Amino acid sequence: MMSGRRIFAVARLNALLQTQEPSVPVLMAVIPIVLTPFMIPGNRMTLVEEGYLHATGAEQAVPGFAVLFSFFSVQLIVQMFFDEQQWGTWNRMRASAASMSEIILGKVAVAFIMQFAQMVVVLAFGMLLDGYRPDGSMLALIIVATVFALMVAMFGVAIAMWCGSERTALSAAMLGGVLMACLGGSLTAVSTFPSWARPLARFSPAYWAVDAVKRIGLDRAGVADVLPQIGVIGGFGALFVVASIIGFYRKSRS
Repeated sequence: MMSGRRIFAVARLNALLQTQEPSVPVLMAVIPIVLTPFMIPGNRMTLVEEGYLHATGAEQAVPGFAVLFSFFSVQLIVQMFFDEQQWGTWNRMRASAASMSEIILGKVAVAFIMQFAQMVVVLAFGMLLDGYRPDGSMLALIIVATVFALMVAMFGVAIAMWCGSERTALSAAMLGGVLMACLGGSLTAVSTFPSWARPLARFSPAYWAVDAVKRIGLDRAGVADVLPQIGVIGGFGALFVVASIIGFYRKSRS
């Protein structure tokens, strides 16, 4: 039977390991805060052209960078799994009372907390420094951030489960994350894309996250208004969960 105590113990250990080298997670939160003001004027022009005459540009720039750097941070999730092998603690952990499922769930919990905390910090500083003032429901914003953070965490786990080497996994995390983030409109509004590229944006979970936060920020959207976007993001997360499970059993048999 799965034990919450053992999952918590694994999560606590991994959280302690992350706090020993906090520089990269901190940079993943600081860099978007620093860069956001440079993107606001251009985004404001785009939003005005879309009909949002009262927009400041922060409504696109702040969530866009929050999403972009969330995908950049996927490498940290991947690193959690391969660090164990480098340190020689992976086999000892597998030999402990914790099952493999409990070990992975403990790591997923830490990955989710890292992703969620990063998004909250970027959005909060956007409100404090860049004039980001969502007109809609804060509850809706929290739900979107929660579901998106969990989806990104599972994306990282899926990569770790499928890739046999650290170098391959980190490359896949970087390339896949950047592709999904940019294709989804995290750097600039999808309306500025070439006409042939706009339909492709919907195949990225970043598109639905940015669209949901944009509706909350500009259209006074509530939870019910962004349920379709939340559902699609959750669907991507479910796909990554299935991929992680298949990769886990594939790796355990090899």
